[in-house]
Amino acid sequence: MPKKRFLILTSDSGFGHRSAANYVAKALSEAHPLEVITRIVNPVKEKQTPVYLRQTERNYDRNVLRNQRFYRFTYEISNSRSISSLVEGTLILSLYQSLRRIYLETYPDVILNTAPLFNAPMGAVLDNLHSTTPLYTVVTDLADVHTMWFNHSPDKFFVGTEAVREKALACGIREEDIILSGIPVDPALGANRYTKSNLRISLGLQPDLTTLLFVGSPRVNGMIHHIRVLEQASFPFQVVAIAGGNRELYANLKQHSWNFPMHVEDFVQNMHIWLECADILVTKAGGLILSEGLAAGLPIIIVDHLPGQETGNVEFVIGNHAGVCAYSPQEFLTIVQYWSSSDRNILHQIAGNAARIGFPGSARNITAELWKAASRRKPAS
Repeated sequence: MPKKRFLILTSDSGFGHRSAANYVAKALSEAHPLEVITRIVNPVKEKQTPVYLRQTERNYDRNVLRNQRFYRFTYEISNSRSISSLVEGTLILSLYQSLRRIYLETYPDVILNTAPLFNAPMGAVLDNLHSTTPLYTVVTDLADVHTMWFNHSPDKFFVGTEAVREKALACGIREEDIILSGIPVDPALGANRYTKSNLRISLGLQPDLTTLLFVGSPRVNGMIHHIRVLEQASFPFQVVAIAGGNRELYANLKQHSWNFPMHVEDFVQNMHIWLECADILVTKAGGLILSEGLAAGLPIIIVDHLPGQETGNVEFVIGNHAGVCAYSPQEFLTIVQYWSSSDRNILHQIAGNAARIGFPGSARNITAELWKAASRRKPAS
């Protein structure tokens, strides 16, 4: 029996799109280890893609960090179906040749898209080739998502929350074409059978201390100040800090002499283990990392967010009482100390709220739908 071929389109504007793609690919290989061929491609990096798009993605973190007001302005002014249609026309012209070549090289049974840039161009390729290959899109934000996600080319949309489902309906997507799956997270989340104490020992941490997990990225601002203020804390704890490619943060964390147990990493390949050994997640408001924290049942403290789509992510977490947003290091310290008091009852309650809205099986749910779609396809001649 021929193997089923899956093409996953992704972006490297931030880590979320790529991580979502990797997690679905992992779930596919685990569910059907001898039956799938999966290819993950970022079309922006193809040689046929115009230089301006490649440069825009390459400088994404730096540009967003330096020009947040302008980013918010462009996000809001383009967040309508009419303006999105104009942008999509430009994207079709810019990405058509790259996507056509990728499609003809792969000849996939199913296409999954994890970034809004590729909906319209991929749809144009399929239309012009008279292809019936199913095109699915997974939306990687939790609440206030951009209208461009909901171009009418995809056959189905995977969404993370009821709020995103409502936005899809408002954009004219049919109800039967929307699947509430959760944003894909590592399928290993929730499968662990070890206690937090045992996990901490395996990672070289102290087994019984309250563990704060900080997760950064190149565009996270000021996280070092939120860690330093913990030197004033009055309860026993330890910190795990994952810089996520933020070189300045990583260097500062390694150089400083801390008065509490500190474990520093840059990148990790086993994020699910670090999440499952933690008691509190401290991070930015990216859809993927928040989804991972919720899937792990962690109370979340958001210390940085991007104006525009991440504002909705903040509101989603706070509105479901799964976490808070700290607007200063001192406010952050007050929150942590409050959560860690009263025999941790408050912490346990917030953790329960997080688990209630998390989707640890999201990647497996998406994989099941993709496999069904691929199984309905006739074998290539």
